Amino acid sequence: MGLPAIVNAEGKGLFRSIMRMHRTKLPQTMRSLGDAYVRKEFRLHYKPEVEGKHRTMFVGEWKKYVAMISSQEDVVGQELTSDQRGKLNDDQKKQLGELEKTAKSL
Repeated sequence: MGLPAIVNAEGKGLFRSIMRMHRTKLPQTMRSLGDAYVRKEFRLHYKPEVEGKHRTMFVGEWKKYVAMISSQEDVVGQELTSDQRGKLNDDQKKQLGELEKTAKSL
């Protein structure tokens, strides 16, 4: 099994875990928003040609997300730390603002 096959298998498994967790843990409005976001992120950032350290960071952050949501009785999310916000580029800050606006309008 070559690297792309391993990468693809790991990504598919993580993606499926997230989607399954959304089905069981999230209310419908949060689920539709969360599912769309996860699909977009995996489509944009989880590709075999992505640099190894970036893929590792991507997978690590999504695994933390799974652990956090799985441990919550009622899903309430988690605020970004100032350090996390500081690492966002302008496009990510804009996307986060749009996501927040959309979530509040639901």
